[in-house]
Amino acid sequence: MKYIIKNEFALRGWADAPYAIVHLNSGQMAPVSKLAFEALLLCDGKTDVDSLNIITVSKNIITEFVKKNIVKKCENGEKLSPHQKYRHFENEYVRAAHWSITGLCNFKCRHCFLSAPSKRYGQLSTEKCLKIIDELAKCGIMRVSITGGEPLVRPDLFVLLDEIKKKQMIVSQIYTNGALVDENLLLNLKKRQMNPTFSISYDGIGWHDWLRGVKGAEKMAINAFDLLHSHGFEFDVEMCIHKWNKNVFEQSINLLIEHGAQSVKVGPVENSGEWTKENKKHDLSREELFNLYLKYIPRYLDRGAPIGLQMGSFFLCEKGSQKYSIPAEKFDGTKRTLNCKLCEHAKHNIYICSNGQLLPCMALGGVKNKLPKTYIFDMPLNKLLKSSKYLALLNNTVSELCQNNPECNECRHKLNCGGGCRANALMANNNEYFGCDRVSCDIFKKGYIEKIKEAAQKGIQNNQSSKI
Repeated sequence: MKYIIKNEFALRGWADAPYAIVHLNSGQMAPVSKLAFEALLLCDGKTDVDSLNIITVSKNIITEFVKKNIVKKCENGEKLSPHQKYRHFENEYVRAAHWSITGLCNFKCRHCFLSAPSKRYGQLSTEKCLKIIDELAKCGIMRVSITGGEPLVRPDLFVLLDEIKKKQMIVSQIYTNGALVDENLLLNLKKRQMNPTFSISYDGIGWHDWLRGVKGAEKMAINAFDLLHSHGFEFDVEMCIHKWNKNVFEQSINLLIEHGAQSVKVGPVENSGEWTKENKKHDLSREELFNLYLKYIPRYLDRGAPIGLQMGSFFLCEKGSQKYSIPAEKFDGTKRTLNCKLCEHAKHNIYICSNGQLLPCMALGGVKNKLPKTYIFDMPLNKLLKSSKYLALLNNTVSELCQNNPECNECRHKLNCGGGCRANALMANNNEYFGCDRVSCDIFKKGYIEKIKEAAQKGIQNNQSSKI
């Protein structure tokens, strides 16, 4: 009997995961043992696994991969595509790249991380962007999400998207203000068989224009929702909460539900970039923000979670689910936490600023910091992701944070919190990377974990009671 790896899977290896199976559509990677990997090499559509030369252990491993729908019995003439065959990359594993392809924008947002209204970071030439795409592919990165500025202002947008696809990477998401989302854009994506999720900013009924600095911005965003929905493109929404739109918070989420949004990510306006010029005069206090969240959680769950919802590190729930999590509880509370990376997301999802700078996350683009400046053209990216100050930053562990931060080291919550978010820490602690994330501190130390669970349980019970 001959077996073959299914079309959606491929064999890969990296410096920190030499033997792995990857799902080409999602970019998910699963490390495997050397023995399992050797068994997968036999699933090439040519090797007779029933041969006496194949050991029983390998046959049993192949059977398990068949059960997991990774391997199947081979039909006559089937063979692995070149892209499925084993490739090894000398850098450490990175799942995805989040890339600001421009620092320019057609809006004048009051809170822009990258200070796009002042063209602070500008944009790279087409030639340099094509070079970046080549560098990403040479690292085995499988998914690319694009943002800005406003990515749709680039006249060479489809030159870049076509190159990403040519290098067999997936354009997973496009972040946009929605103003330039039109029939032509969507038809061009369909023609190329590209199906990215769109992420559109929307900051509340009656307040979106104010925050985005453009009259009619709210109408343009809603028009984009409807156009995307009519063409079958999924979209989610990012919403900033401040002093003036808090009273339309729930109504605004209801509007998103009515227009077909899959999920909404809610958070306060971060004190970085352009927003620092506002001197916090529009900000909610953390207590006001958390109380707003607590008021909404039971109503949301009572309705059966009609939209996916993330409220920062406070609350997370998928659409239609009664199972929620508290993102601030990053770790399991055991000593294993000490060896975990401070930010697993940053470790496996690199961010490239519009000027080519590599940062742990986009939020840091608007934060003054003392971090080592690393640019994607300093050396080949696969070298940067093998040994560099940037990689060392991504590999910092909770243990290292505790060594550099006595307050965290002495905190009884450290094995659950793991130090929280580094962007929050930099914004709150005079640019200290190993500073305290005061958002996480408040969630744990001021009893909000228990309050969240109480609010959620109330909503779930009300939902269940209504079904009786």
